[in-house]
Amino acid sequence: MDCPYCKTYNPEDRTTCWRCDKPLPKPQPKKKPKLSSQQWMYILVAVMFILMVANFCGLPKMLGGGTSQQTGPTGLVPSIPAAMVFLRAALGF
Repeated sequence: MDCPYCKTYNPEDRTTCWRCDKPLPKPQPKKKPKLSSQQWMYILVAVMFILMVANFCGLPKMLGGGTSQQTGPTGLVPSIPAAMVFLRAALGF
């Protein structure tokens, strides 16, 4: 840490400057950076894209899920939620 008064380097554990003998400011703890709204949007778009590609390739049907005439869930992957159906219709798939 550099002294704000004389600009001399001091080790982090010091409380006073070794050169000018003035008190050094206490080091501030580093904060963990938060994700911005733009980063959250990129994550959401990536997840939706992966789900869309998986559905387009027939992954839910290969695992025994998907739309069928049977009642109740059948298989490991549940059928497509209404939001995904709307997204597929909006994108033309």
